[in-house]
This record gives sequence, structure tokens and C-alpha cells, in this order.
Amino acid sequence: MKSTATKPAGERNPQATGPFLSVRDLKVHFSTEDGTVKAVDGLSFDLERGKTLGIVGESGSGKSVTNLTILGLHNPDSTAVEGSITLDGEELNGASEKTLEKLRGNKMSMIFQDA
Repeated sequence: MKSTATKPAGERNPQATGPFLSVRDLKVHFSTEDGTVKAVDGLSFDLERGKTLGIVGESGSGKSVTNLTILGLHNPDSTAVEGSITLDGEELNGASEKTLEKLRGNKMSMIFQDA
């Protein structure tokens, strides 16, 4: 993959091909006192540029956890994240906090349900 480090956050990546957001085999597991909780276990989806994707499911099905993980808003001390999250050609899983901060509010955001 080509580096896009010189491109300001929020600017379109001209080298990116494929979906704007691609999530592949996402697994999010939390360590608790009672053991491991598998909040998301093998989720994959694509979001094309300019399109809208609705994610629906029962309470506790992992919708909010998925979105918080994409944004990098999980506690790395108690959360294990596996899989690939690519936003505009840039891998987010394992990205630095500095990189994620530049993207939040520019290329990605979330409207919290208890705003």
C-alpha cells in the first residue's frame, strides 16, 4: 500500500480504490472479570463513497461497539481488535492515536445515541 502521510487528514485520497470504508472480519473482544465478551465476531461490510449504510440489530448486537471501534474509541488495555478497517485506502486498525485524531471530524464521525 502506498503511504498517504503527506496528505492532510480529511482530504480525499486520490490513490485509494474500492469502497470508502471497508470492514473485514472485524472481531472486538473485551476482557472482563467474568471472562472474555465477544461483542463483534467476524463482521464484514463495505460502504461506497457517497452512499449511506444503515446498521440495524437488537440491543447488544454490537452496532455501537462496531462504530466506536472504527473511530478508535475503545480502551486498548481491555479490548482486543482483529480484522481490517480501511477508510479511504488507509488502514485504521493499529493506526496511531494522532492519525485517528486527524481523521475524526474530518473523514469520520459518529452521532451518539445519548448525545
